[in-house]
Amino acid sequence: MKLPRWIAKSGQHARGALVALLVLLFVLFFPFKTTIVPEWSLKVVNDEGGAVGDINVTEHWQHYLLESASHEDVRRAGSSGLVTFPERSIRASLVSRAWATVSRIRQDGWHARRVPAASIVVWGNKSYAVSVAVYNPNELPQSHMIVPAIE
Repeated sequence: MKLPRWIAKSGQHARGALVALLVLLFVLFFPFKTTIVPEWSLKVVNDEGGAVGDINVTEHWQHYLLESASHEDVRRAGSSGLVTFPERSIRASLVSRAWATVSRIRQDGWHARRVPAASIVVWGNKSYAVSVAVYNPNELPQSHMIVPAIE
């Protein structure tokens, strides 16, 4: 028995609507990756440009919208003054991002921070002052950090 044309077409429309709904749900709930800070390679140098080794370097990062706490990774610069931190990223769906935005605005108001942030702190050597570098998401992370000598 052959189905009437209008019934056959409505079945095709229903399948098309179901596929569209599944694609929409996939897009809404897929955990898209967001880079908080790219890989950050840094050379710690003194006022004259010489390498400063044997000093602590701490990277701090947080996506203020998607995370309630910050992270940190402490490393020690080698004798060449070089230290490298890997890319820091987070995954979240569009639904969770929208929910987090509404929640953050309700909690902290319209001026709440909702963006990623990262910084580097160089510390732990009595001969040098503590120095801080802040990552700007619109630029590459800085490649050198000058630490002033303490006299």
